[in-house]
Amino acid sequence: MRDPSDAPTSGIMEMLGGTIDSFDEGVSVMSLMLEEKHMNPNGVVHGGVITTLMDEATGHAIVTIRGLEAMAETPHATVDMSVSFLSGARVGDELVCEARTLRVGRAVAFAEAEVRRRGSDDLVAKGAFTYAILAKRSG
Repeated sequence: MRDPSDAPTSGIMEMLGGTIDSFDEGVSVMSLMLEEKHMNPNGVVHGGVITTLMDEATGHAIVTIRGLEAMAETPHATVDMSVSFLSGARVGDELVCEARTLRVGRAVAFAEAEVRRRGSDDLVAKGAFTYAILAKRSG
């Protein structure tokens, strides 16, 4: 298992307060303790928060296959996602997102993710993500 501190970080996850719990060959696990700032007006976690957590985790899972050097030279970017929200979560719940790489090709990569409530193991959301592997950076 790789050291989570070696994983690339993003400003959006720092802003949300998410953490990288583990990442290894083709798999990434991230978590987020829900606070009031993560809620929608109805008092449940905003779908965008869950989707962002899943997007970050799947992107990290793909990095474990492609490597940091390849990502720096030819980054990958989300081009499609499909997320199903299966149950709500509230302030004080901790969400755990496990992401798995399905396939990495020359121009496209695929991953999936599940978000569960820690402790109860309730499935909160499930999603599929497609990433384009962008052209080599110049300069």
